[in-house]
Amino acid sequence: MPKIIDGKALAEEIQAELTKEITAKKLNPNLAVVLVGNDPASRLYVGLKKKACQKIGIAFHEYLLAADSSETKVLETINFLNNDSEIDAILVQLPLPAGLDTDKIVSAIDPTKDVDGFHAKNIEKFLAQQTDFIPGLPLGIIKLIKSTGENLNGKKAVIVAKSQILYRPLAKLLNDQDVVTEIVSPTEKSLKDKTLTADILITAIGKAFAITEEMVKDGAIVIDVGTNKIDDKYTVGDVDYSGVFEKVSHITPVPGGVGPMTVAMLLYNTVKLAERNKK
Repeated sequence: MPKIIDGKALAEEIQAELTKEITAKKLNPNLAVVLVGNDPASRLYVGLKKKACQKIGIAFHEYLLAADSSETKVLETINFLNNDSEIDAILVQLPLPAGLDTDKIVSAIDPTKDVDGFHAKNIEKFLAQQTDFIPGLPLGIIKLIKSTGENLNGKKAVIVAKSQILYRPLAKLLNDQDVVTEIVSPTEKSLKDKTLTADILITAIGKAFAITEEMVKDGAIVIDVGTNKIDDKYTVGDVDYSGVFEKVSHITPVPGGVGPMTVAMLLYNTVKLAERNKK
């Protein structure tokens, strides 16, 4: 019987440990989140992050900007937060409204306050083994994979992702576990041939049910990063969950898999940045 990887339960364990750490080290972590516009999903995600921060003792600072805010206005807000000594960590909630340059805005965050760890300088430092600060999403995925208790040595991982740059840190983390890793584009002509080689299949495509039963290897561990809306009612992943369920060894549900861990890693990295600043 396949085992569901319960991201919510794992996230709660991590949050409980962070609560103890904040108290024991007498930390006062401060996270600033910049939200541009009124996208319902983004507002929901920011609300979940705020609730999680408040639960464990992280001060949450919310900067809400109008949907028609100029790029200059957004950059000014980030610059203000960069220079605010009280703020340990900064997050810009994505996606941004059309017309705003996401790369430019994210790159404007002070790398020492980049809680996601996806600033170009931070990615390069991590890949060059010049820092122990790990980007949150890859770290959460690795923790989910490790929670299965499976021996990863010598396994093959395939990451199907539109953004190869963002998943290079994940490939490195897998390689550090002696996992042979390949990053594949969702538009790859031989996608099925590639995914069938995966002992560990990680998908971040953004398309509902893009990965079907015949594309998954027997006994694979499946990590579904995708979140897709069906008829504006149901949230599903990139993987046909019910179709592949009996074929895999472990799988993350959507919702309840990667999502809660993403929030937990945001908290984890905020605490880590607060500890650095205290020093």
